[in-house]
Amino acid sequence: MNGCLVIHGLTGSPATVASLRDALAAAGFRVAVPCLPGHGGTVSELGCVTWRDWYGEVRNAFSQLKQETEHVFCAGISLGSLLCMKLALDEGWGVRAMALMATALRLSTLDSLALKLVRYSPLRWIIRNIRKDLGRSIADPEGRARYSELSLPMIPAKAVYEVADLQRELLPNLSRITNPVLLLHGGCDSVAPPCNVELMKKSISSDVVESIILPRSKHVITMDFEKDVAARAASDFFKRFA
Repeated sequence: MNGCLVIHGLTGSPATVASLRDALAAAGFRVAVPCLPGHGGTVSELGCVTWRDWYGEVRNAFSQLKQETEHVFCAGISLGSLLCMKLALDEGWGVRAMALMATALRLSTLDSLALKLVRYSPLRWIIRNIRKDLGRSIADPEGRARYSELSLPMIPAKAVYEVADLQRELLPNLSRITNPVLLLHGGCDSVAPPCNVELMKKSISSDVVESIILPRSKHVITMDFEKDVAARAASDFFKRFA
């Protein structure tokens, strides 16, 4: 049996990637969906962890799957995609292939400027939490309502700084990634714009790099209009390397 590690995004939960989890399980994969530290609780709890805490949980889940299955695949969304890439850098072809959704290597220009303005000024002592704009996250009203129930309502500014630190950890090392990669991205994503797809294609060294743009979807594609299309594409991609 082959295994698949599925990693949710910032402020999300395992339930926010249920469409992907279920498609992979139906295809015969043993699926592990860890809840990243600080998630599944309160906003304050999320503000007390680092990206290394998130990654430690990913490593633990990967190690368990590795013991139980022949090959381990990895799929993630947004922050989850970044953690997948960090795992591939450390484990090499121990990660058989990756499906990276809404890869957040670069945020939008305005979000990046706002992040720097707050983090490196006295505003960091004033702005501790950021209210999520669900309209930017998901286009589908039904999915948006469900996402509101399954994720935290606010984003700790500290957690955003941790994502930025993880981005800086990854960017100089992308050329070391050689695993087969499928890039799935919402065409209407204004959080991590679709230009991230081209950045990945130019930066990594994989012989197999494929991409699918989902024209109706925004950032959280596992809960948007084309969630089933994305899940099926990831499952089919992994089966080619199983």
